Amino acid sequence: MNFETMSKQRKIILGASAVGCIALFLPWINISFFGISSSLNGMHDKGILVFICFVVSGVLTYSGNRTSNLGKTNWLIVLMAGALATFIMLWYIIDDSESFTGSLFNIGFYLTFLAAIVVLIAVYFYKSPGDSIKAGTDHLNNSIETKSKENSL
Repeated sequence: MNFETMSKQRKIILGASAVGCIALFLPWINISFFGISSSLNGMHDKGILVFICFVVSGVLTYSGNRTSNLGKTNWLIVLMAGALATFIMLWYIIDDSESFTGSLFNIGFYLTFLAAIVVLIAVYFYKSPGDSIKAGTDHLNNSIETKSKENSL
C-alpha cells in the first residue's frame, strides 16, 4: 500500500478508524474506591457495535481504487457507519450523565468519540461532487437489482 497516493478522504477515514479500534481497548471508565481501582474498556455492550462500525469503515475505505474518493455505495455505507458510531457515543454520554460513572470517563472513551466524529466529518466534507445520500441509495438499489437479475437468469 502506498499511503502517499491514497486520497485525502481515505487517509483520514482509515486513520480515524484505526484510532477508534485501538481506543476501544483503552480504559473507558476508571473507578477507585477505598484503594481498590477498576477500569473498563469499550469492548462491551454497545462498544462492540462501535468497533464493527470502525472495522466496516476501515475495510471499505481500504478497498477499491485508493487514489480516488469512496464510490457512491461505499460512501453511503461509511457515512452510515460513522453516524451510527457517533450516535452510540453520544448515547453513552447522555445515558451515563446522570449515573455515578458519568464523570469518570477516561482517555479511551474520548479518543473513540473523537475518532467517530472524524470519520463522519471526513466522509461528508471530503466527498466527491456527485456524492449525496440520494445518489448513494440509488446506486445501491441499482446494484442490488442488477445482481438479482443476474442470479435469476
